Amino acid sequence: MAIAAQPPPYMNPTSAEPLATRKHEEYYFPDGNLVIQVSGTLFKIWDGPIRRHSKAFPIAAVSLIDDKVAANDGSDNAHPLVLEGVESADFERLLWIVYPPVIGQCKATTTRDWTAILDLATRWEFADIRTLAIRELAAVEIDPVERIEMQQQFGLQGQWAHGAYIALCTRQDALNLIEARKLGIEMTVKVAFAREKLDKWGRKKPDEVKKVVEEVFGITA
Repeated sequence: MAIAAQPPPYMNPTSAEPLATRKHEEYYFPDGNLVIQVSGTLFKIWDGPIRRHSKAFPIAAVSLIDDKVAANDGSDNAHPLVLEGVESADFERLLWIVYPPVIGQCKATTTRDWTAILDLATRWEFADIRTLAIRELAAVEIDPVERIEMQQQFGLQGQWAHGAYIALCTRQDALNLIEARKLGIEMTVKVAFAREKLDKWGRKKPDEVKKVVEEVFGITA
């Protein structure tokens, strides 16, 4: 959510001055073979797991500085692979999964953690990590509007947000203006339509609610 003439978001081809950097306390491995700069933080990791699990991570990139080609290939601290549009804290969250600090344990525990992981896993096509994040987020309590937003943003199946649709269509209050802006006009109209149908057929009948929600939002089991 790309014009060929423009650089991709992970490159900064016009930066003549390097950012002040610090080495990440945990993810700067002395024997790592790939140096990555995110904001002002340097990460030094092993490229094997990245190559194995991602189909779109920009392992090799080239930047133009003063009309000269300089390889930002991540070979050392002077030539780090620069990732633009990413927060260092979120990149660290992704690395929790790729390089777990303790085998069998996961540091990600909050909705914020897993949402950041899902975002980067989707962007760089870490399929297995994306699946893991989707599963973890399905199990936590999230505001119905936020859950439907996430479903739309990350292209998830409607079934993932099934409970959220039911909640919005059966609660007493209609969507407020802020919620409608978040969901967009099409989704807002669908919610209103489903609520209107349930006003006639009954919001207290679980089978009827399920039928209407699945019909209006095109959700299949």
